[in-house]
Amino acid sequence: MWIQRIAEAVNWEPLRLEIPWNSVEGDLGTALPEDYKELAEAFGKGEFSEFLNVLSVDGTGQFDLARIWHKYLDLSPEDGPDPVFKPYQMYRPGRRGLIPWAFGEMECNYFWLASAEEDPAKWPIVTQGDPYPWQQVSMCTSEFVYRVLTDPEFEPFSIARLFPEPDFYPMD
Repeated sequence: MWIQRIAEAVNWEPLRLEIPWNSVEGDLGTALPEDYKELAEAFGKGEFSEFLNVLSVDGTGQFDLARIWHKYLDLSPEDGPDPVFKPYQMYRPGRRGLIPWAFGEMECNYFWLASAEEDPAKWPIVTQGDPYPWQQVSMCTSEFVYRVLTDPEFEPFSIARLFPEPDFYPMD
């Protein structure tokens, strides 16, 4: 439902891409939220309203979820809070932690607070950006994206006032 609403809002025909999720999930050591996978399959690589980039599987590596997670993981301490992501830490298999799923302009970062022991559909979204501190939101990924793009009352995350007609630009 939310993915269709996003597609209608940005005037986009869903792509129905086939993405090798088993490989990504095997690398991460956990399943990913189904609605996120459907979002990535519907839009592929691109940018919403010149603001929001949702990660996926990307051969170029620029928007590749697993590669970016590994990059963060390599720079993160193995135990305790990460000084960059305090009070959180990066997800490691068997532990609870952050998995990046999108980034935005103005230094906004979007993560799931993930655990292989929990249903990925119930993972909260954790976000931090300029000018707001860390915040947790309990909703699915595609609803969050829809509300960021279209709901001017979804503060402090919404860009609807800045971009009243949301769009999507695919990137090759």
